Amino acid sequence: MYIDRIQIENFRTFGKTDIRFCHPDRRYSSSDSTQNSFPQPQLPNLNLLLGNNGLGKTTLLKAIALSALGPAVRSSGIYANHLVRRDVSLSQPQTACLNGFFVPHPQDRVPVTTPKTKYLNSTIQIVRKGDLEEFEWMNGETQAWDSIYSSSSDAFFFVGYGATRRVEQRERVDLSGRRGSSFVRAQRIQSLFEEAYSLLPLNTWLPEFRHSNPGRYKQVVNLINRLMGDGHYQFQGELEAGEYLFEKGGLKIPFPDLSDGYRAFLGWVGDLLYHICMTAPKGKKLTENQGIVMVDEIDLHLHPKWQMTVLKTLATALPQIQFIVTSHSPLLVGAVEWMNILVMEPGRKQSSKAIRLKQAVHGLDADQILLTEFFGMESTRSAGKQRDLKKLSLMARAGDTEAATQLLIEMSRGLEPLA
Repeated sequence: MYIDRIQIENFRTFGKTDIRFCHPDRRYSSSDSTQNSFPQPQLPNLNLLLGNNGLGKTTLLKAIALSALGPAVRSSGIYANHLVRRDVSLSQPQTACLNGFFVPHPQDRVPVTTPKTKYLNSTIQIVRKGDLEEFEWMNGETQAWDSIYSSSSDAFFFVGYGATRRVEQRERVDLSGRRGSSFVRAQRIQSLFEEAYSLLPLNTWLPEFRHSNPGRYKQVVNLINRLMGDGHYQFQGELEAGEYLFEKGGLKIPFPDLSDGYRAFLGWVGDLLYHICMTAPKGKKLTENQGIVMVDEIDLHLHPKWQMTVLKTLATALPQIQFIVTSHSPLLVGAVEWMNILVMEPGRKQSSKAIRLKQAVHGLDADQILLTEFFGMESTRSAGKQRDLKKLSLMARAGDTEAATQLLIEMSRGLEPLA
């Protein structure tokens, strides 16, 4: 399934907002667009969330994850904790509401009651009761969501990764114990709600596939290389002392010895591929699996050069997956189109809202993008340098030729002296 739209009310930083997402099944409009309809981007399965700290990017991922759980949210093991917006102007406890509209697929096994059935609705209220909060399912009939209660079902595939993506050590992983300890669907989004939650390393599950399902094993190896992209380490499935090796320029490095950037990226990618393998319909390729993947701070630890390509690489390698990711990087913005971008903006009474800005950014450089409405910066220079340049600029406008010459010099060099 894909999420098409979510309406959010009184959920943490959001007062009231209505958000629509890009996905492969969306009916895109012509070039005449509004907030509710927009042209199809080159990457129709990608959504990039932007916004200043505290405006709700991670909160939006949590809202999607909770809504995707449907009626299972009540017993999933995900606890409501400080989710209801606290408005000091209201004396009575508030109720938060998440109203999600999902596009189901055949693998979701949703019974079609009418030819006009298009969306699967999930309405969840979070009610504050004293110091506690509780989830309440508001749609009544749950038959369409029956498959959500099965951990082994390939229906309703969605995963989410928080900004703290710690990969567990192989010796500490008990796959059977993990499966039995909590609801698997909740485990797939747990790191969005719990920073200490660890991800599954490749070496805890992939070796078994080499013998039990060599076809899937080969697909995983190929996908890892495709998701890494050109110019990075290559993966051949070679093990040494229980650790997978990654090769670049003839040098083979075990996973624990890779840099933070590679371990962070391969950590969530390896965990994602595990869940795709566990849920992909039989007889279909892994790349045909449909669902939602959310990643918070996707550019974490990545070199700027990698940031410029990572979104396109992900979206094209897994074209049937709907990606919803957050970032603060202008380099990611320049690699997509405005239709892919949702910006969290401040609203009334310290609230937030999500909007889609119609402003062409694809192909702009980082400085240009930082000065657009997507980031709202007035300058990309340090405050001291900006003051010096403004002073020289005013002097030059008044006819000071020496100031004009000095202005050109200062614009191309830093403040600190060089020996």
